[in-house]
Amino acid sequence: MAKKTKSRTMVVRLISMAMTGYYRTVTRARTHRPLSMLKYDPVVKRKVLFLEATKGGKNK
Repeated sequence: MAKKTKSRTMVVRLISMAMTGYYRTVTRARTHRPLSMLKYDPVVKRKVLFLEATKGGKNK
């Protein structure tokens, strides 16, 4: 039986760097570098940096 191919996209979790515990989930291409973006965090009511988390729970 042939191996399954990996999908081209993956779901990643972006964690707020304000350490509020708030996170967002987004899809990105598997070949891209890890994501980081400025988004609104409703806990602190301002835009903060969100970084992609690894599978172990730590940020890259």
